[in-house]
Amino acid sequence: MSAPDQKVERSNGVSWRLVVGIVLLAAVLVLVLQNTKETTFELFWMSVSAPLWILVVASLVLGFLIGWLLRSRRSKRRANV
Repeated sequence: MSAPDQKVERSNGVSWRLVVGIVLLAAVLVLVLQNTKETTFELFWMSVSAPLWILVVASLVLGFLIGWLLRSRRSKRRANV
């Protein structure tokens, strides 16, 4: 067994994260391509009419940014311990 502070050598195989990422990207592309109809959505006092895929992509980008911000905050907090 290796100690927790030692790096484990990576095999030349495909990473499971890469496979999951590709599958999720394909699912997002299918979702976007199948939802092209015009829709109206409201945010606070604004009412916007746009294709649904724009809302889907905007939600994904916002989710990614929130996850990235929280992850960086968590890493900084762990570094201070």
